[in-house]
Parts: sequence; C-alpha cells; structure tokens
Amino acid sequence: MRYLAVKKPWPDPKYFFAAPVREQAKRIAWEHLKSLVPKSWLAGNPLEGDLIIKTRFGSWLYVIGLDRPYRAEGVQWDGGVVDECSDIRPGAVEKSFLPAMTHRDPWLWQIGVPKRSGIGARAYRQACEEALTRGAGFTWPSRDIVQPGVLARLAKLLDPKDFREQFEASFENASGGVFYCFNREYNVRPVTYYDTKPIVVGSDFNVDPMCWILAHRYQEKFEVFDEIVLRNTNTAAALETLWQRYQHHKGGFEFYGDATAGARKTSAATSDYQQIMAHPKFVKAGRSVHYPKANPKKVDRFAACNAMLCNAAGDRRLFVDPRCKFLIDDLEQRAYAEGTRETDDEGDVGHITDALGYPVYRLYPIKVDTNELQTISISG
Repeated sequence: MRYLAVKKPWPDPKYFFAAPVREQAKRIAWEHLKSLVPKSWLAGNPLEGDLIIKTRFGSWLYVIGLDRPYRAEGVQWDGGVVDECSDIRPGAVEKSFLPAMTHRDPWLWQIGVPKRSGIGARAYRQACEEALTRGAGFTWPSRDIVQPGVLARLAKLLDPKDFREQFEASFENASGGVFYCFNREYNVRPVTYYDTKPIVVGSDFNVDPMCWILAHRYQEKFEVFDEIVLRNTNTAAALETLWQRYQHHKGGFEFYGDATAGARKTSAATSDYQQIMAHPKFVKAGRSVHYPKANPKKVDRFAACNAMLCNAAGDRRLFVDPRCKFLIDDLEQRAYAEGTRETDDEGDVGHITDALGYPVYRLYPIKVDTNELQTISISG
C-alpha cells in the first residue's frame, strides 16, 4: 500500500497480491486492501469485478488468483506479495511472475504459514530455508501479537506439531508416524464399560477386514473399550456381532462412519447406512446414525486424533483399553510414505484408525472461536 504513492520513472507502477485461487485471494485481501487505501488516493471506484484498484498517482493494485496463471502475465510488475505459498503449485510463481519482473527493479514477497501438507509445502519450505541462510527470510510467531492466554487455550485444542506449525512459524517434518502423539505407556489403560452410557460405534466398512471401534464419549475425553475386526464379511454380520456382544446394553448406540456408507453396499440390496437405520434390534435398543455428506480430509481427521492423544499443553484425552490390540498396533504402525503426507497403507493398515477418526473428528473438532481469536488470521 505504501508503494502506491511512490513516484517511479514510468507512469503506471503495478503491484499485486496473489493467493492460490482467485476466490481465496479475494476473501483474504480485497476488503482489507480497499480499506487501507486513502480515499484521496483513488482514481474512481475500485473495480469489484476485476479486483483492481487504480490511484490518482497512476499506480495500480491487482488481487490475483494463481489457479489461472495467465492473470499475472502480460505486464511488468513493480512488486507484489504471494500468500499461502504452501498451497501454490511448485513453479507457478517462477513461471507466472518472474518473467514479468525483469525491467522495473521489482520486489517480491512469498509468505504463508508453514505446512506439512499442501501441493507446494515442500518447495516453500526449501525456499524459506534457503532465504534464511542469506538473511532474506523472516518468521513471525503468533506470540508477537496474540495474548498468552489465547495461545494457552489454543495449545489445549491442537497437537504439538500443529501448534508449532500454525502459531510458532515452525516447519515440521511430514515423514514418520501418522499418530505421532500416541504413546502406549500413556494412552493405553483399562477402560470401564458402562451399560447405561451410549456406545459410540466408529465404523470402517472395508470388507476384509471390517473394523469397528466401541467407545464412550465424555465432554473432555474419549475412551475405547472394545473393537470388532472381522474377515471377509459384510455390514449385516458386523451388526450381528455387535448385537451378540452388547444385546443387554441399556444406553443406546451412536454410529459414526464415512460418507460412502450411504451409497456402498456390503450386502446385496441395501446400503450400509440403510442397514443400520432399519435394523430392528438396534431400532428397539435406541440408535442414532451420524454419517457426513462428504468425508473430511484425512489430514483433518488425523489432526483431531493427535490433539486428543496429546495436545500442545500435554493433556491426553483419548484412551484405549489394552484388549484393543488391533487398534493399538495400527496407532503405532500407520505411517506416511517417506517425504510425503500420503499414508503408506498396505494390507490391514489404516482401517481401524479410520474407524476411530470418524467419531473423534465429529465429536471433538478443532474449532477456534473467531470472535475471540480474530487476530490469529494475520499470524504466521
């Protein structure tokens, strides 16, 4: 904004703010940028459809989305900021902006929160690390602008890596275990089953193996007391197994699973969702079914589980009974493919921790009070 009033040897200095996609760039910056330009600087009203501000000094400010790189081409730029760089395709900035930043002694800032995931996360990390070695990189942790009490509350919501990544400007390693906050010594303990509390059933509908977890939910914790792992089976058989074990349960059942349960069929005629909804024994016993219309991203489910296993404040709120051996092994063994954020799932790996993740994500989402934490959006 300061540069808009700076006189240049040419009559039309041009600056930009860019983000991965146009709607995101508009949401992040457009209203803020308009409010920052003094009205006495403007040469007419901002162009809402094109996201362009023109000033009486002859300078221009563009808000651009890199989902269509041609928006950045065809002109010579004097300077600009590219935000959310972890989510920008590698090479997009070099191909779109740098050829148009050759004649006017321009400047370019590439900024964003460090991320382990995102199409450009690795390239952005490499660029930041290289810039830091030559004194051209800077970090801005949230503690510089956010009150300590707010950060303390956030530390209780997030797992340690996510907290360091989002609020301490720290690049965290993507490789290694998916559930890196799980510790057999602290998260595995005898869990009491109560026949008057609802049984939370987390369901993965893979047919071999089909994996369900059984748990009780509390306001601040989630306790898994049993698991069902069946080979070469279907939903009807899994429901029958559950009924045989807990037919005398008095507290009702809550079923959680993935969005495909409403469409896929592990029986000949009806979907998984329909079978649970219509099962006469569970209808009589009392059941509720909670399947989303669309699945959350894996990384969001994993983050919710890790925050429950151990948050940045050191609190553990997810516990597993020792008899749930299949779940315990999967929590320890599930890992990312080296150098990526893609899970390296083979064979039985991943199914039962998916069954765990569906209810945890739904019941204990990572949510920030945007009214209380309105300054968080400008941290990084």
